[in-house]
Amino acid sequence: MSKKFSIYDTPFSEETKVIRRNSLIASGLSLFIGLTGELPKQFSLLGVSFSSQQQETMSWFIFTVSAYLFLHFLSVGGVEFAKWVHPFLSSRKQKEILLTRYSHAFWDDDFGYIPTQVDEADKADMARDALEEAHWKVQSNLRMVYRLIYVRLFLEIIVPLVLGGWGLYELAVLIGTSFYI
Repeated sequence: MSKKFSIYDTPFSEETKVIRRNSLIASGLSLFIGLTGELPKQFSLLGVSFSSQQQETMSWFIFTVSAYLFLHFLSVGGVEFAKWVHPFLSSRKQKEILLTRYSHAFWDDDFGYIPTQVDEADKADMARDALEEAHWKVQSNLRMVYRLIYVRLFLEIIVPLVLGGWGLYELAVLIGTSFYI
């Protein structure tokens, strides 16, 4: 949170950018399928063709992957965005607190910067107090965005475990029954 806010810096890490890109690709594929109204008949990368019943299953699979990637990006990106904008909102809230609570000591022209080391000890104490309160208020305002971390934990831990286990089980059953037919 001590990092200075800049609108020119990206709020997202490299990991989040990859998730965002994958989400956009999956969303674009879903949008294309939805707009054309054509269910996928063949997956050319693997050379697999689908019957009409399998087309619906494949479409639901694409939908599920798209929804997963979208929610994953939302949860990761939301938390990173909140961390990125927090210092900026805190400094604005600090200025507001200083101007309203300590109007006898601070004026608008004092804020070419937020005073951290002022000659008078009282002003420095006031600024420190206002900054602490500003951080607390911004934290409480961004509380719902920070709660997206629980969605992230769910998507990063539980969903891969359940889907991975389920997928491996289904594939093992399919392979096991294929040898006996």
